Amino acid sequence: MATTTPSPAPSSTAAVNGAPSAGSEASGPPVVLDVQLDRILRAVASTVADADAASDAALLAPRADGAALDLRTGAYAVRAKDTGAAAPAPVAASPLLLDMVPTGTEWPRTIVALTQGGDNPVPQALLLVQETPRENYRLTSAVQMLPGSTFPSPPAPGATGTVPVDDPGTLASAPQASVASIADFLTKPSGPEAETFEENSFAEAITGFQDGVVADPGNKAATITFTHAAQEDQTQALMTGDGGAMVFGYLTHTYSSVPKASGDTIDLKGTVYQALTGKAVSEKGIDVNYGEAVMMYVPPAGSEDKIRVIGAAQQLLSATLR
Repeated sequence: MATTTPSPAPSSTAAVNGAPSAGSEASGPPVVLDVQLDRILRAVASTVADADAASDAALLAPRADGAALDLRTGAYAVRAKDTGAAAPAPVAASPLLLDMVPTGTEWPRTIVALTQGGDNPVPQALLLVQETPRENYRLTSAVQMLPGSTFPSPPAPGATGTVPVDDPGTLASAPQASVASIADFLTKPSGPEAETFEENSFAEAITGFQDGVVADPGNKAATITFTHAAQEDQTQALMTGDGGAMVFGYLTHTYSSVPKASGDTIDLKGTVYQALTGKAVSEKGIDVNYGEAVMMYVPPAGSEDKIRVIGAAQQLLSATLR
């Protein structure tokens, strides 16, 4: 089993484009004012920082949900058994580089905030959702912008809103279908989705890792498979200033290694998988589970542009012996 963990490998070359597109008009007052957004972000960042310090996922419950909760829960579990495992990227409330705040009066309400604290080498997009009027805004996704990526231009302040995830509408692809496409592409890089996406460091890291594991001479006695699956209930999409959409999705990634023949074994010695399972060797195989949060730009219908992955976060969640 190779021990290299794929990573989005963010870089400070990520860029922010906060200029609204020409002609965008707000449809009403934003659902939260600047001072309210600041208070929300500080509450989220403080809650996450406390949970990180204690490595206690239960502390996240008041202010985290969805992919953000899942990835941090996994990170704490892994670090409890492997102290050398990387900590999750911290969540910063400020400085606020950009925000996308809706104007509609319905719930759920979805906000995007782009921040970059002193411990964040690149901007981090925070997706915040309020399910009902009496609930807190919760962090449902936190992704780092990728090298060379540019944040899409938002509509005029207050004009941003969610778009249906199952209907392409004026988009080149429905948001839900776009998340399914990136899952299919990562599972089968040379398959039918190979030309759907612009080149990006996240996909390159994932597919490079997979290729390296399969090619490793130490894995000749194993049958290795990689499966990425979209979690449909985690997809969120918001309009951008050019008629496209920002799509936040969540994938589960299962990396399985099974002995090819009787007497073959899977060597886990010295790897994080040994730390997680407590075994140095497996005679039946192992399933390794990752969570992958992605932020993509889907262009409007009729555009010649491809879908762009502009942000991502990946976390090892667990390893289970067969």
